[in-house]
Amino acid sequence: MKNQKQKGHLLGWLGLLVLIVVGLSIFLNREWLYDFYRGTIYRPTDEMIRIRSDLALTDRGEFLFNASQPELNEAAEFNSYCRNGASEVAVLGCYIGNSIHVYNITDKRLAGIRELTSAHELLHANWARMSQEERIALVEPLTRVFEANQDLLKDELNTYETDQKQEELYVRAGTEIADLPEALEKHYSEIFKDQDKIVKFYNNYIGVFKTLATEMEGLKTEMEAISTEIESKIAIYDQKSKELDAAVDDFNSCARMINCFGTEYEFNARRTELMTEQTVLQTMYDEINALVETYNEKVKIYNSDVTETEKLNTIINSSAKPRAIE
Repeated sequence: MKNQKQKGHLLGWLGLLVLIVVGLSIFLNREWLYDFYRGTIYRPTDEMIRIRSDLALTDRGEFLFNASQPELNEAAEFNSYCRNGASEVAVLGCYIGNSIHVYNITDKRLAGIRELTSAHELLHANWARMSQEERIALVEPLTRVFEANQDLLKDELNTYETDQKQEELYVRAGTEIADLPEALEKHYSEIFKDQDKIVKFYNNYIGVFKTLATEMEGLKTEMEAISTEIESKIAIYDQKSKELDAAVDDFNSCARMINCFGTEYEFNARRTELMTEQTVLQTMYDEINALVETYNEKVKIYNSDVTETEKLNTIINSSAKPRAIE
């Protein structure tokens, strides 16, 4: 009886110990279990399944993707999740309440923008799960990335609060920069099988805006040069026109006077000279008109690019209201 009683106590203690171990394990892994649960019940749309596939995620990346339950939202619904103010800045996605929301932009000119946004927000989700030690370990390589890409990152990061800049740098480095330090390449490879592919989504999307901006800048330079040339030619034309008018008046006055021209040959020679000068002026006039036409054509293209840029900016801005182009 005594041995049975002791055995009973031992089993009780063992049972209690098992419960403590299980409870402690659940407590320590509660975040993973919560992610596992959310990923298990996640039912992505066909389009989101395609996006998930296009991102070429690792097992870790796909686990986190499903746990974040990404969804594509139209403007009104998207704004209810991702906008909390009247800012006119375009917002493409957000990670809030452990969930990813992506503005559903379907314009073919902006192919890749939803994939890029999904990857961007996925890295926000990963950052949220990183320990302080893991974040500190990335400070040095991220700083190197920032210093090497200030032309791309500085202005964008300056729009964020100080305590948000490191996270945003981490996210942008992983989705916008192809040439990364080895430590970062290794880190992002835990999420993406091919981080360069994510950067291509960014380049495809942003390239549309860069192409328009480059063309507009080139057109602006050309128009300034043409405008300067027109002004110069008009000044010369006006001066020569006044000189020719004065010369014609002198010729006509002389023609009305007896013996002003010594011979008929002198009369005809002077007349031919004036007609030649008039032809030169007409050629200059035609050149000015051709330059004006070229200038106006470039203005037309420039304005078309401005309109296209405004349309694209309206498309990516869920809070923008279309307005007439004057």
